[in-house]
Amino acid sequence: HEHLPNQHPTSPAAPLQNLHGTCRSVVSVQPTPYTDKSEDVIDYIPGVQSIRPKDLMSYLQETDTTSICHQIISNAFEDVRSADFILCNTIQELEPETISALQVEKSFFAIGPVFPPEFNKIDVATSMWSEFDCTHWLDLQQHATVLYVSFGSYAHLNKNNLLEIAYGLLLSKVSFIWVLRPDIVSSDDPNPLPEDFQSETHGRGLIIPWCCQKQVLTHTAIGGFLTHCGWNSILEAIWCQVPLLCFPLLTDQFTNRKLVVDDWKIGLNLCDKNQITKDEVLEKIHHLMYGKSSDEFRNAIKKVKKMLENAIRAGGSSQENLDNFIGTVYLLAGKELTHPEDESSRDEDV
Repeated sequence: HEHLPNQHPTSPAAPLQNLHGTCRSVVSVQPTPYTDKSEDVIDYIPGVQSIRPKDLMSYLQETDTTSICHQIISNAFEDVRSADFILCNTIQELEPETISALQVEKSFFAIGPVFPPEFNKIDVATSMWSEFDCTHWLDLQQHATVLYVSFGSYAHLNKNNLLEIAYGLLLSKVSFIWVLRPDIVSSDDPNPLPEDFQSETHGRGLIIPWCCQKQVLTHTAIGGFLTHCGWNSILEAIWCQVPLLCFPLLTDQFTNRKLVVDDWKIGLNLCDKNQITKDEVLEKIHHLMYGKSSDEFRNAIKKVKKMLENAIRAGGSSQENLDNFIGTVYLLAGKELTHPEDESSRDEDV
């Protein structure tokens, strides 16, 4: 019986591994929440550029470490520490310093983005929610004029923030698609929008319970994405070259926002406070969608997309990392990796 090594695929960006690892090493049993809300930077995490406390993942900011959610995330990171290999859905070029630091400690392989180059042509549902087809409505809109708003399939908004976002959209006059899950606030409040909001935005706004996100993001009418900063959403937006307006809600999303806004400069932050205002929403939407700043975001995201494309090409960093991982597993399992050309030459000899 052959023993296969313990592999652990991870989805969030690479800094999270080092953020957790460093904070975990401070105590011997349980991570301590980092509750300092000051602007003092944290600059001692190997491979991670200076980071503010507000940019730590919510897991490290919680004061209640007994919650079920906290325990699940804590256990997941502990599982990663025991893995022989870590596969991460990022690319070497986006996070070189962090990945290099991780590779000192672990066999870490950046193999992202984990979707095929033609992913927009593959019709596979990614949620249990029924999907609304927005194609016809989008076909009627002008190029890069529509703001796509979605906070994912899990996160919840508080009622006040949802109302301020709605009023900001109303004031902005931009066309929009808003994915508004029935439980976005709570299952007891299936219609949390302001009264008359839908009638006042009729014609320029489309409110739907769920949709195929890749189908929307690849449409030429989409000009921006107001997002919770889920890692998959960020990768898809980069691939589709759609600048981001960031409003993180939980887990890794705060660190993801830092990467988008501060490091890669492919979007901007909606708000640093727990409560937002309609005036902030209005200002940031216009900043994202119009003028010189919008052009700068688009130019930056084109460059980042090029990195993703190069990484998954033959000879690219992600392709090489995946090949190296497979080769290492074969060697450790006591097998030799047979290349296709070796098989063909062997057949010719026969």
